[in-house]
Amino acid sequence: MKIALDKEIFVKYPQLKVGFIYAWGIDNRTNLKESIHLLRDVEDAVRLSFHKETVKNHYLISPWAVAQEEFGKEAKHYQTSVEKVLQKVLQRKKIAATNVVTNILNYIALKHIIPIGVDDTAEVQGDITFSVATGKEKKGVLQKLKQGELYYHDEKGILGTKLDYWKNTRTKLIPTSVFGLVHLEALPPLTPKKIQAILKETTNLIQSFCGGKTKALILDKNKPTGRF
Repeated sequence: MKIALDKEIFVKYPQLKVGFIYAWGIDNRTNLKESIHLLRDVEDAVRLSFHKETVKNHYLISPWAVAQEEFGKEAKHYQTSVEKVLQKVLQRKKIAATNVVTNILNYIALKHIIPIGVDDTAEVQGDITFSVATGKEKKGVLQKLKQGELYYHDEKGILGTKLDYWKNTRTKLIPTSVFGLVHLEALPPLTPKKIQAILKETTNLIQSFCGGKTKALILDKNKPTGRF
């Protein structure tokens, strides 16, 4: 499977880095209770450190807010997946999933304040490409992407958006999933060293909780394509 970042991305987001972890042969349900306990610990920490008025001003969230300012009033709701999860935790809404990997990723997102997502590659059609929307692309029947939106797609259609967070249910992980492609997006002030550390921690947790095998890579302006 080839993964590519379109060159147009780096006109708008020149310092964007996207880290990937491909996991296969995973057991995504046996250690569910343990993954929920892991998530509960970081939820408690978030409630001690954040309140809803300060989320957008966090130094790791504000770069994403700046990146999507051109969307105007339409973008005043959640910008990224991590902000959406943070808001749910602060509102004491349930974020625990019915599968282990998603709980691990929510833990990582909250611990490191980084947008992170995952797709079941058994449901992916062909290669995956990250692109910048022209404003003509459609998610679903009625909704069009906003011009300048960062999104990713396979050969069949859009899998998700990044700044105005949306996820296609077609490739959503379920308890019986045995494949997963994790992707996290990073802008400064996150350094390459920190991104590598987050990928390593995530990989270790997936292997500890789910078994299987993993492979990781980072794509950016200097290395816009890779393969798993």
